[in-house]
Amino acid sequence: MRSTPGRSICSAAFAVVLAGSAVHHAGAQLGDSSCAYDRCALNIVPRLFALDVVRGSREDHIASLPFLLPKRVVLAFAGSEAAEQHAAHAFRLRRTAAVLTDLGLAVVVSAGSRAAATARGRSTASTMTGVGLAMVASSIPIHFAADGELSRAVWEYNRRFGR
Repeated sequence: MRSTPGRSICSAAFAVVLAGSAVHHAGAQLGDSSCAYDRCALNIVPRLFALDVVRGSREDHIASLPFLLPKRVVLAFAGSEAAEQHAAHAFRLRRTAAVLTDLGLAVVVSAGSRAAATARGRSTASTMTGVGLAMVASSIPIHFAADGELSRAVWEYNRRFGR
């Protein structure tokens, strides 16, 4: 099988991502049962565009679950299988909500600008704007469900410090 420039670039990108993942995974292993709660326990800090997962009383940033372009946060919960499952579910929910939000916003902007630009077809554009707003509105409970799953992941992870 011949190597193509595109395949070589993909392989190199994959290697970089894999190496970065290994470094991040090693950092996530800090939290073990021998670590003090005030130094190793996780917490959630709300930000304007994401929920950040932080470690310890110094609130060292270790992961983030953005609202519009979500990233996986499972590695931050390494060492607790239940926490990893909740974190994975939080990511899946956030990704679903983000798709609804992003598509809804795109429909609202395009239909709204069309309705403002011309009187022809304004009824259809208004209907599409309503559809877009409904998509955004339907994403809100899913975003809250993702927040709840992330909270459960933190709780499961921190259980090791209460024993």
